[in-house]
Amino acid sequence: MCEILEPGEYYKVKEPEKTWADIGGAAEVKERLVEMVVLPLKHPETFKKARTRPPRGILMWGPPKTSMGVLVEAAAKDSGCKYISVRAQDVLSDPHIITHLFEDALSLAPVIVFIRDIDILAPRREAESTLIEPAPKLAPPEVTRQLFAEVDRTAERQDVIIIGATHRPDLTDPALLRNGRLDRKIFVPEPDFEDRVEIFRAITKDMPLHGEVTPEALAEITDGYSHTDLLNLPREATLMAIKEQGDSFETVGLSHFKKAMERIPPVGREVIKRYYDVYKEECKHRYMY
Repeated sequence: MCEILEPGEYYKVKEPEKTWADIGGAAEVKERLVEMVVLPLKHPETFKKARTRPPRGILMWGPPKTSMGVLVEAAAKDSGCKYISVRAQDVLSDPHIITHLFEDALSLAPVIVFIRDIDILAPRREAESTLIEPAPKLAPPEVTRQLFAEVDRTAERQDVIIIGATHRPDLTDPALLRNGRLDRKIFVPEPDFEDRVEIFRAITKDMPLHGEVTPEALAEITDGYSHTDLLNLPREATLMAIKEQGDSFETVGLSHFKKAMERIPPVGREVIKRYYDVYKEECKHRYMY
């Protein structure tokens, strides 16, 4: 048996700090999280009165670096509940860790449990990845069975919501996605042009920018960038400007952002984008999107 000393050894119990205002773009994802997570947690009696069963579990899926964890944390903040953040690779070694995780969740309710890379805990074992990346270490079958048992145990609790995230939906065990488990799905895409404008408007508003640098100009040249990479570009661009201007530093120009993009390129994003475009179309026919 695995002796668990502190929850923090395997997962983090947090008071959420991020808000919707901290996250640029992703309007549709935010709206669906409000509908599926925030409203049920803030107004449980209304759902009982309406005799409507809110979602118990959600699968968020999409390309890497789309800030799924930040979005879920903002939903927890809006809901006024606790937030447990779990990396699948940290809890895959022993089923007792899974049991302890869900016991903590029940004791902390209302709570959102967010499990990153949940396909590692519940893999479709016969599948082969269609993504170009190394295969991860997978949880043994007994851990997967325990995960299913714990998800089922919390199914009738309206104050515990399980959200799994995956970049590899093709490798997720369909049994995890059946009715009563993680049966609602939210696709989290890379930022489109409007999203990028909103993101840059938020993260560059206090920067000393040259007049040529506008949110629209930056959005125009960053197609294919993930949310996380967009957040890193202003800092890298500022470093480029300081390196060039030294003590005479005044503003960050468009050329500095372009140099930053050379250091933070969207490597291989087109291949990944085509994969998700195809998979999203397939999911529409499976009622998964």
